[in-house]
Amino acid sequence: MGRAVFFLTAIAWVAGAQGQGKWGMVDTRGAVRIPEQYDEIGLFRGDLAKGLPLPEFLPGQKGAKIVKWMKTEGQEVKKGEALAQLELKDPAIPVTAPVNGMLTKIGVPAGGAAIPGSSLGNVRVLGIVGPFEKKQFEVECPSFGPNSGSATVVRWLKLEGDAVIKGEKIAEIRPTQAMAAVLSPGTGTLVKIEIKEGEEASTGQVIARMGVGRVPVRSGRDWFFVDERGNRVNATRFDQVGIVQGGMAPARLGERWGFVDGEGNPIGTMDYDETREVWGGLAAVKIKDRWGYVACQNGVLKNAIPPRFYQAKDFAEGLAAVEESEDAPVDEQAEPKLFEEKEDKKPAGPAAWGYILPSGKLWIRLDYAEAGKFLDGRAAVRPEGEGSPLVLIDSKGKVRTTGPYRGLVPLGEKRAAWKREAGWGLMDFQEKVVDLSPGGEAQDVLMAVGPFGNGLAPAKEKSGKWGYLNSQGKWVIAPRFERAGIFRNGLAAAKEPGARWGYLKTDGAWGIEPKFSRVRIFSDGLAAVSVAGEAEAGPEPETGGRWE
Repeated sequence: MGRAVFFLTAIAWVAGAQGQGKWGMVDTRGAVRIPEQYDEIGLFRGDLAKGLPLPEFLPGQKGAKIVKWMKTEGQEVKKGEALAQLELKDPAIPVTAPVNGMLTKIGVPAGGAAIPGSSLGNVRVLGIVGPFEKKQFEVECPSFGPNSGSATVVRWLKLEGDAVIKGEKIAEIRPTQAMAAVLSPGTGTLVKIEIKEGEEASTGQVIARMGVGRVPVRSGRDWFFVDERGNRVNATRFDQVGIVQGGMAPARLGERWGFVDGEGNPIGTMDYDETREVWGGLAAVKIKDRWGYVACQNGVLKNAIPPRFYQAKDFAEGLAAVEESEDAPVDEQAEPKLFEEKEDKKPAGPAAWGYILPSGKLWIRLDYAEAGKFLDGRAAVRPEGEGSPLVLIDSKGKVRTTGPYRGLVPLGEKRAAWKREAGWGLMDFQEKVVDLSPGGEAQDVLMAVGPFGNGLAPAKEKSGKWGYLNSQGKWVIAPRFERAGIFRNGLAAAKEPGARWGYLKTDGAWGIEPKFSRVRIFSDGLAAVSVAGEAEAGPEPETGGRWE
């Protein structure tokens, strides 16, 4: 894969052109979230309206009153900042026995007042104790959060003279007033306040909605990160930067590659010839002519699998296809030598592909001339050389198909596209062919078909028009489009002949009316769009090609 491809995968069927307008982003309602001001834009990763529930600050807490919001809607906040001040409502806090023994004295009766740290009663140790050891222990009123005031003893669960066990609940108190603060779960935007000042909320109820996310953009020659409102995160710039995924994004400065977090801060050093995005917890990296994998753990870059592969694909469903691996598994107890020099070169002859686990151990032997990614427990492989039939294998390497397929592509929904002669068809994983025509005679009548999303797959019939099929091969959205993309977040980009781009809903109606010259796929609630310029059709999507 080329160095400039990894963060532009969503472009697929809508390649850019000279003289077009800038890129921005819209949400699923079509509202502009990021103004059209960037020369290039990647995929958004984040959450536009993540619910912020009222935490349970104290055991038995029923709810709280919002005393004051410290931030306003639309304001940017940092992780850990106080968003709101609360007054806790009717929390019942347990009082536990300090030691094993007998409750010898109840000092504060039910209904009485106490303050944190004061004595509520006494517990005496039973049995023999040393002459210098303490036998009498006070039952202290527990603390209950910041600004602790007085509390009321609700009830005693044990009576004087009862035996008690250390840590056992023996009483309950209720603070007269307890204040607390809700902290921001991440750096982002306070999108919406659901519970106003002076109103009460129950524990677990959504009191506000946060927007947290990042998208890589290019302005001029500089790449950098912006948040979900288009605000630049910081002044850090790159020659290329990818999508934040798994806590980090690939980035390039000059000729060297590395990784950065969502704030643009380096993770590790820029010492690689190439880096890719995190998939399945691991990111592929290249040192000289070899590929390996790294992982991000608590903000620290870890060498997971040393670079011993001539080619390596991303992890999917716990397996990654690799070419010409050494058969010996990695010693997981030893520290991999990531920068070890390799003297041997790639041997001549056909490629030998197999699959490895995240540990680096070989899982499916190196028997294939080609090997694809796993989807729904199946991967398409070519056991022999170029032009030989393709087969589907399961995650143990067992062959699951028998037909002589020239084309074979897992699409999701436990369906695969197949091709024997000219056209494409659909089948399930038991090779039961899906009928694609009203009479059921024709089974390979498609010119192209794409991956499933939201239960539908874009497909091109012989007339050259695109529509959408369900997993049973029925046209849910009749073919009428010049181009059609994958459904994500309930919307798919589509273009009728001679018209502009819009976004379809799964019922075939327009969710966002056609008004764009260029569009990209939705990701986590945002999609890149451009209004200016003539509508572009872009390259024709192909079965098995790059769709996102």
